[in-house]
Amino acid sequence: MPKVVEYHRPSTIDEAIGLLSRPTATVLAGGTLVNATPYTHPVIAVDIQDLGLDGIVELPGARLRVGAATTLQQLADHPSVPPVIRSLAEREATSTMRTLATVGGTVAAGGPESELVTGLLACEAEVTLRSASGPKTIALSDLLADCDHLLSTLIVEISFSTDGTMAAGRTGRTPGDRAIVSAVARRCPDGSVVLALSGVAPTPRQVTPGEDVDPPGDFRGSSEYRKHLATVHSRRVLKEVGA
Repeated sequence: MPKVVEYHRPSTIDEAIGLLSRPTATVLAGGTLVNATPYTHPVIAVDIQDLGLDGIVELPGARLRVGAATTLQQLADHPSVPPVIRSLAEREATSTMRTLATVGGTVAAGGPESELVTGLLACEAEVTLRSASGPKTIALSDLLADCDHLLSTLIVEISFSTDGTMAAGRTGRTPGDRAIVSAVARRCPDGSVVLALSGVAPTPRQVTPGEDVDPPGDFRGSSEYRKHLATVHSRRVLKEVGA
């Protein structure tokens, strides 16, 4: 539990960004990430619930725009969200935590075992950030590769493709456990394929089909075991989408 020395609830995005420019400021949305992070310093909490950053909107070109403060449960319940993404949102947290945890917070955390982030990578997600210099939209894969993009910025929305055919596979110690390794494939309408893996790097990542991975090992699985799982699940999900 962090030691919160200041709490702010800004009413505008510009006010929030100004607060986030302070060195120890952190975004407070659902609170699940802040409470779980072992901070070594006192925290300035910037509560974004009054900024209107929730909601899901259909965009032209078979894409969805999801506000950063949209909860995982809202994502799992929305009929326009692809079934695979809805299922991955349900797997991301328990039913109680899904009503609190937000899509923006899940993306910002970029947890190595996040199946939802893996699915969003397969859907070619883009993340819109706001900073003092204005808005910027970048690919989710680029954001995960360089966390410096999040310095003094606020995630305001995530958009992703909803067309194509998707499949997901996973291995966990139990059916309800977090995946040791997961794979999500999407075959786009033009026939191209996007493949993403979790559990093989510090964050989920897009990979080329057949690409060799070198995952770190831990108490849940050695590097060799994770590599084997990545190969098996990649082949299975690619076959399921007809790639």
